[in-house]
Amino acid sequence: MKIIRFILVLVLTGFLLFSISNLLGVNGENNPIAVQSGTSRDYVKVSRILQNKCVDCHSPGMTRMPIYSELPIARQLIENDIQQGSERFILSPGIYSGKEPFTPLMLARLEHVIINNNMPPALYLTMHWNGSLSADEKQTVLTWIAKERGRHPWSNESAEGYKGEPVQPLPLSVELNPEKVALGNQLFHDTLLSGDNTLSCASCHALNKGGTDQAQVATGIRGQQGPINSPTVYNAMYNLAQFWDGRAKDLQAQAAGPVANPVEMGADWDKVITKLNQDSDYTSAFSKLYPEQGLTKANVTDAIAVFEESLVTPNSRFDQYLRGHEAALNPDEKAGYELFKNNCTSCHFGPALGGLSYEKMGVKQDYFAMRGGDLTEDDNGRYNVTKNEIDRYAFKVPVLRNVELTYPYFHDGSVNELPEAVRIMGITQLGKNFSADEIDKMVAFLKTLTGEYQGASLSSLKDPQ
Repeated sequence: MKIIRFILVLVLTGFLLFSISNLLGVNGENNPIAVQSGTSRDYVKVSRILQNKCVDCHSPGMTRMPIYSELPIARQLIENDIQQGSERFILSPGIYSGKEPFTPLMLARLEHVIINNNMPPALYLTMHWNGSLSADEKQTVLTWIAKERGRHPWSNESAEGYKGEPVQPLPLSVELNPEKVALGNQLFHDTLLSGDNTLSCASCHALNKGGTDQAQVATGIRGQQGPINSPTVYNAMYNLAQFWDGRAKDLQAQAAGPVANPVEMGADWDKVITKLNQDSDYTSAFSKLYPEQGLTKANVTDAIAVFEESLVTPNSRFDQYLRGHEAALNPDEKAGYELFKNNCTSCHFGPALGGLSYEKMGVKQDYFAMRGGDLTEDDNGRYNVTKNEIDRYAFKVPVLRNVELTYPYFHDGSVNELPEAVRIMGITQLGKNFSADEIDKMVAFLKTLTGEYQGASLSSLKDPQ
């Protein structure tokens, strides 16, 4: 018993000494970084809060090391905290000074951890008793985030009271060359782009099926089954990159890939150009719109990309709500949006509710163990592009516009029902078991995201061309 008491006293003494050492500031203080002139008064306060409370884990090279930082166990814990913190959120001297702007992604992540009291982590607080943000500090940061969003062009069409929301309405119109849009539309639906003249881009991205094929995986030339689910082409212009793994930098690069993929459209681009050149309507259109090069692969993919930029689906009931029409949503849908904001908008934010970051599939619980079955190469996600281990199982966050029509869900198309997708996301990404009522309300909200194309609701489209 004496030995046990001695050990307990020793551990308690060490714990108190380490904690008191932090309270006394023996770990040192960084020289404060001044905010540059012209920066808002709100951000002066926010910068001070961030420098006081976030610097240790989110500013590599600026961490204030405690006196016990070189002890074996402590050193490993500190290094792990810094690594995890910098993976999700980096605050550089330029950010602190206001010289570098916060991106919408950074605002979303910062807001999420404040609302959910996720930061600092509990283990950090056991050794840094003054590390938590006070209620006033939280409100200061959240107020500033709302104002920052209100200044972003995405919020131009939001009603005054909704400019600070993490989600913004889609624009009612997009300024594009109408002749290029029409040419791209024709190409998008033309089977001449496939090797055997049987498939078009619309075969996997049907405009009357939410911009998808509503199948688990794509069916390519000669009935070949692809390895991954076809993401929607609607609102794809908001994606930071294209494909689930982000291997195409933009819509034009994406348009080139499936045509030459032997499992998808199975064509040769030189032969495709030869076929298109035999059509006088195409040669005339390309001579007019692309007078310098005419009908080339680059110009074909550009025209398709311009058409895809036009595939914005505004005027959903949720868009109407953000524009100030309170009655556009019923009480359950509004409650669902509040649940969604509190849980989902660190990933699903912006006008398309996603597409702006890569996230690991299975943050809190192993998604692939839940799913079962063998792992495939495509399950590696972003890792297949970067070969960086940190990107294994990370995927571009799917946009949620028109989500009731874009089933089945996830990169593997493994879930057919929207409530089940919400349930799985709660468990794997948040570590939460949503109640049936919470799921029902979030699904009710998600169904308000179904928008319009060419003035008609997507849910009523038959076969638009």
